[in-house]
Amino acid sequence: MQINSLRFVQERNPEGGAHKRYHVLANETEFVRFDLTKRTIGKPVDMVNLLDQSIRTLTPERKLLCRQWQLAGGDPGEDGQIAAKGSDVWLVQDAAQLELFRVVDPRKLATKTLETMLGSWPDSYAIVSGDECVGVIRRALKPGEAEPVNRFQKLAGLFKDRDWTLELNQPVPLQSAYRMIASVLLLIEVTVSGARAG
Repeated sequence: MQINSLRFVQERNPEGGAHKRYHVLANETEFVRFDLTKRTIGKPVDMVNLLDQSIRTLTPERKLLCRQWQLAGGDPGEDGQIAAKGSDVWLVQDAAQLELFRVVDPRKLATKTLETMLGSWPDSYAIVSGDECVGVIRRALKPGEAEPVNRFQKLAGLFKDRDWTLELNQPVPLQSAYRMIASVLLLIEVTVSGARAG
């Protein structure tokens, strides 16, 4: 299976249990699920493949102020680690600690500083491999929703839930997709949530 895009659909308080559930759609087909309880990023998180019921686990290096997570449980070629480098870079490595790609905030320093002071956060990030941008992560309208056309709709749209999507320039195999899914989950739950809370 080759993957061109990923969509992260968040469901709050599913079945009255988990704090949140993410359904990850690959090429708009349901593929992986995460169940998160409060503070779960400080605990192991299971990534359930809904096609074959296999499980990969994203495990933090430590419970508090964690900066590094291990991904394991699938084929050895899928294992690796994801580490936060500063406040706006996620470094993704394979099991031999060779860099595969980075998730970065592409804004210029002055823009980042100003938007941070105003309590804002970016709505798009880039996946970079070497010096090449291989994909873009952004907040997107839910399927079937129309782009706002007037000021009132645009203002109302600021308060609507949106999905996070990853659009890739070239399709990637399943092995790479698991690492991308884990890195986008950490981006949403650590970087974006932290910016919103700050």
